[in-house]
Parts: sequence; C-alpha cells; structure tokens
Amino acid sequence: MNPNPSAPSKLLVIANPYPPMASAGTTRVVRFLRHLPDEGWEPSVLTAKAEGPAAVPPGVRVARAAVPWPRQLLGGGRRSTRLNRWVSVPDPYFAWVGPAVLKGREIFKREPFDCILSSSPRASAHLVAAVLSEHAGLPWLADYRDPWSTYQFRHYPTRAHRAAHEKLEAWALRRATAVTAVNKPIVDDLVARHAWLDGRAHVLPNGFDRAEQPADIRLGDGFWIVHTGRLYGREQQVAAFLEALAALPADVKALFVGVDESRVRPDAERLGLGDRVRVEPLVPLPEALGYQRAADALLLVNGRRPESMSSKVFEYLQAGRPIFAISPAGSAARALFEEVGGGTCVLPDDPMREPLAGFVAAARAGTAPVADPGALGRYELTRLTWELAAILDDLTAQPWVADPDDREPSPEAGR
Repeated sequence: MNPNPSAPSKLLVIANPYPPMASAGTTRVVRFLRHLPDEGWEPSVLTAKAEGPAAVPPGVRVARAAVPWPRQLLGGGRRSTRLNRWVSVPDPYFAWVGPAVLKGREIFKREPFDCILSSSPRASAHLVAAVLSEHAGLPWLADYRDPWSTYQFRHYPTRAHRAAHEKLEAWALRRATAVTAVNKPIVDDLVARHAWLDGRAHVLPNGFDRAEQPADIRLGDGFWIVHTGRLYGREQQVAAFLEALAALPADVKALFVGVDESRVRPDAERLGLGDRVRVEPLVPLPEALGYQRAADALLLVNGRRPESMSSKVFEYLQAGRPIFAISPAGSAARALFEEVGGGTCVLPDDPMREPLAGFVAAARAGTAPVADPGALGRYELTRLTWELAAILDDLTAQPWVADPDDREPSPEAGR
C-alpha cells in the first residue's frame, strides 16, 4: 500500500514485446502507460533489450534485460519455428526470464513499488512477474491478451510440451493476486481451469484511444475494403473472402496492410483479381489508422474459437466504417457488435459470395451498420484505464499474502 496517499502509486510493468520492437502486442500496454499517471499511478517498465522501428513512449522509465542464447531461435523461417516449438517453453524468450528477474531485483533495491503488472503474450513475462512478486512481497496482476496454454494457434509437438505449458501456467497463476483478460471467454477459461481465480478475475477489454491521430491516407478510385494487421493463420478464410470478391464488379477492391504478400497474392492471382488486390507491409499505428479511415469498408478475420477477437476491431469501430466480419458463433467479436453495432458477420465456413455482395451494396447505399458512438464510448482508453487503476487500487489496499491458498477474493473482483 502506498504510505503517502498524496504521491502517485508506483507500478512495475513487465512487458515483452515493447518498443522499439514493432508489434501489435505493444499497443495495449503503451495505451495504458499513456493514461495511468492521470489515475494516480506512476508506471515503470521492465522489458527485453530490443531493436526496431517503433517509437518508445516518452516519459516512462524503462529497464531492459539481456536476451541471451539461443538467439537463433528468435529468427524467422520454418526451421526456427519447429525448433521454437520443441525448445522454447513457454516462448522464444525463455532465456530472458533469469536476466529479467535479476534486473527486477536491482530495481526493487533502488526504490519501492506498490504493485506489479505483467502482460502476455509472451508468457515469459508472467513467469518473471511471479518470481518478482514473491521476492518483493507485492501484489501482482496478470494481464492476458491471448490465452496461454489453450491458445488456438499454439501447436504442441508432444503431450509433454502441452503438460509443461499447463503446469507452468498453473504454477505462475497460483502466485497472481488477480488476473485480467481482454474478453469474457478468456476469463471463463482461466477460472474453469484454475478454480482459485474465481472471484479475482476481471474482464478488461481492449479499446481505442482518441489521443492517437490517423495519418492522411488516400486510396484512389474504386470501393476499397481494407484489412490491417497480420493474419495469424487465417489464410483459408481470406481465400474464401477473395473468391467472393472475385464475383463482384471490378471497381470493388481489397487492400491488406501488414500482411506477408505470400499469404494473399497466390489466391488473388489464381482468381484473376490482379490489381484489385493490394498488399502493403506493416506500417506504424498512425498509418494503419489512416488506412482504416480511408477505407469504404473494413474486413475483420477472426479465428475459430470464442475468444477470437483482434484488438484492431475497436480501431475499426472508431473509424466509423462498416465492417465485414468473418467470426465464429458465440465469439467475443459478435458479442461486441451486438452491443455497439457496426458489424455484418458471416461464419468462417459459410459461403461468402451473397453476404459480401449484400454488404457492399448496403455500404454503397449508406445503409450498412456502423458503430453507435455512445455505446462505443465504453471502450475509450481513459475509461478503461480508470477501470485498471480501480483494480490496482483494490489490490494494494489489501495486505499482501504469501500463501495463495490464504488469499480471500476481493469484494470488487469479478465485476
């Protein structure tokens, strides 16, 4: 607990990736860091040494721990991917855990902190936080952007690998004072597998930040359907979308920003789409926001599990453009569209030709649904940061208990 209520409480944020590494996974953390000081919390960051093009947020102290051997596991290509699956538990930054713990202990020697927050993926950040929480006797909030051991895109080479992830996750979460996750399906899964989290698990969704200004982007003639961000193994759904696109008039075009061209171009060429499909490399967030604003409509491609919902859906909704969403039944994305509007949804395995044609016709006529600004305001970052700060305040208002079995649920938890 902060002994001086007039001074800001101090929060150690353990996050990897983090700028200058360019990754969509940094956006949630960076946004919260931007607004936490307004809620009485002074954040510092513990992360990995990294290089990249992303701008490092100003005004936030950052400590970086070395990433030792095996560096070759962090590279790209099929060989390194296979090697990562066998050796890298819980992720390719497993060797970072030791140096990060040592760096964290150095930080605690220099100054006191009130709470720890870790955000994953990568799960190694949670391991660092679990060790440092016990070392420093501080409450720890574990934040989930994606599942850990039940992540739909993680392929285990053996049963032993699956068991290792499950046991590591259980070991870490026994030390967490509370957890947050970006949507209810992830929270429900965590509580179902780790019963001691009942009463201490919160939904803390992603959102949009009005402080972020989009770049001025122009797309040219035609009706442009835009997708921003990586595909994460959803190429089959994109191929079905392209087949439906091929049946539409030639002035209806698609742009994929931040996608490896090899994931899209072969299907586009096979379908004779030619210059009706553009692929651009990954761009900084302001440019991605600019492409979303320049679009006539937006494409959202989710996975097949209920928790599937890219964080960019909130940016899409804020852009005020109609969204064609490929999303499974009962998904978090569909629940969001039911709440705020803006989405026209199809199932991943449904025929898309007629739904896409109807969507484009409605968008051109101005009758396709767009998000209701009033309902969407619930997901603005200043409000979400207030919710995060309330959770942190509640954690630090209670004495830290070393034995997880002795921790009582917070009266505010699970709200």
